[in-house]
Amino acid sequence: MRHKTLGALPELAGVQAQATAPGANIWLSASAGTGKTHVLSARVLRLLLNDVPPEAILCLTFTKAGASEMAERIHERLGAWVTMERSALNRELFALGEPNDDEAVRKARRLFARMLDARGGGLRIQTIHAFCQTILGAFPTEAGLAPGFRPLEGREESTLAQQVLADLVDRALREGRTSLIERLERLALRLGEEGARAFLRRCAGAPDAMLALGMGPDAITARVRRWLCDDIEDPASWLVNACSDALLKLVAITEVRDANVQWKTKAGGPVVEGTRVAGIIGAFL
Repeated sequence: MRHKTLGALPELAGVQAQATAPGANIWLSASAGTGKTHVLSARVLRLLLNDVPPEAILCLTFTKAGASEMAERIHERLGAWVTMERSALNRELFALGEPNDDEAVRKARRLFARMLDARGGGLRIQTIHAFCQTILGAFPTEAGLAPGFRPLEGREESTLAQQVLADLVDRALREGRTSLIERLERLALRLGEEGARAFLRRCAGAPDAMLALGMGPDAITARVRRWLCDDIEDPASWLVNACSDALLKLVAITEVRDANVQWKTKAGGPVVEGTRVAGIIGAFL
């Protein structure tokens, strides 16, 4: 009888079999839903069947969900092999491209216990972030970190960011820096409360870029003006002149607008509204 919680192990064929070959170095590239997790899980099973110690295998994924799914697949398969009927286990080993003689079957049935007895918790399946955290924890001094450090959890990071923002606003109020408060208010009105916080967190996450802009609103304004119009002494006057009738060809824009007004479809309204914007953009191209 087949293990109740598992379906039949699909047979590996073609490039899938090549990708799981224990003695080969493989670079696997495939789009979502093409069976990457199945192939990688099968490769781990074949490595174990070929006497690779569990503690010598490291599997890294991008997400916790991916790591959990892969670990569950491998452990459930090994656990099922312990009590699986001989004929069913033969088919499993055949699907993997491994021998299914008496010795191979005995080895497969012992793998689950071997996994449990392995040093360091056995097979390691974790996210890239978790793996990097392990390396930093083992060598904090070399990484320039304080020994015993721990990363902030998501909720702690959010709480700390809110506290820093609250302290910034409180200090600005006490020091009478109303311009900062006004800018924060405009940012919140434009992006919404959560959007403004997310924007500020992105800014805080790029300190080098913020320092490159200079300190204070005047420094940022001057830099933006240099980007847009380095050789223009009066940007406001330049913009007014650039939008004059001579450059924008308002007659042509009006003709296009009138034509769109006569377009009696649902798409006509949005097109009419966008005519002026499109005309302005076209004038500068």
